[in-house]
Amino acid sequence: MLKTLKSVALCAFLAGATALPAQAADVVLKLAHEAPETAIKGRTAKMLAELVDKYTNGSVKVDVFPGGQLVPTVEEIRAAARGQVDIIAPYTSYYSSIDSLWDIFYQPMLFKSPQQAIDVFSGEIGQSLLSKLDSRGLKGLAIWHDGPVYAFTRGEPATAPDVLKGMKVRVAPSKPLEALLQKSGAAPISMPATEVYLALQQGVVNGVVTTPTYAAPARWGEVLTTMTRGALWGVGGYGLAMNKRSWERLSPEQQAGVTKAVAEATKWNQSQTLENIKNSEKALADGGMKIVDLTPAQIAAWTELAKTVWATQSDEIKAMVAKIQK
Repeated sequence: MLKTLKSVALCAFLAGATALPAQAADVVLKLAHEAPETAIKGRTAKMLAELVDKYTNGSVKVDVFPGGQLVPTVEEIRAAARGQVDIIAPYTSYYSSIDSLWDIFYQPMLFKSPQQAIDVFSGEIGQSLLSKLDSRGLKGLAIWHDGPVYAFTRGEPATAPDVLKGMKVRVAPSKPLEALLQKSGAAPISMPATEVYLALQQGVVNGVVTTPTYAAPARWGEVLTTMTRGALWGVGGYGLAMNKRSWERLSPEQQAGVTKAVAEATKWNQSQTLENIKNSEKALADGGMKIVDLTPAQIAAWTELAKTVWATQSDEIKAMVAKIQK
């Protein structure tokens, strides 16, 4: 009888043990970004969270907050430096406020293709920019790719600089692109991405300089009519960075797991880039957007104007421009 009771008790204990919740993570990190979950950044961030859980054996959990839930885009870098959030992935142009060399990605008409941009992101230039974030209280982790930056309008396509004359064009903070717009006679308007749809709808702005890979999932095609393709105004990307103190709190094993997760998520992001651009452009066209390809003569005219912007850059950026052109 006693033996039977012991067996019943043991079975009950084991049954209860299997019903226990999974062990809580030792560290929980908050990753904040402004993009929709369906955008390439949203999908890459979700994958990163899953991989961090996998490669740290559940000891580190990344909670992802998309759509600007925690902090506005313009506050992300400061919030991460203060430790208000742990991980951020703002548009690379936002880093120009703390290091003007990040303007390299927005030198108009410099890059010839998205693949060239991927190579620069992951190469010497990209790694150098990430390493310099250390002095700002941030651990630079990677640069994720978004897509080519084009001119979008409500009306006539931007086939020539004078088309934009008198227009109000939203652009992410970027001195080179703002300069190009001003040289075209347009008024550059800076505002968070989460406010752009309503601004277009209400006529606060009537053009946008952005990527098709952001415009499509953000549904900006509903309030824009044309995209001008052929000359890259820049290359969109996201600088993935982590609060330095949050990084240092991780054990060496956890840091290794996070590093592995970042590398794998970044590789996936890059592998999806070209297909994502193609799908995004198709989605915009299917929604009624007119996509206009520039002629060689039109590209040359835009490039000549862009060169006047390059000429005003710092010696360091000019050296980087020359390196990319080789």
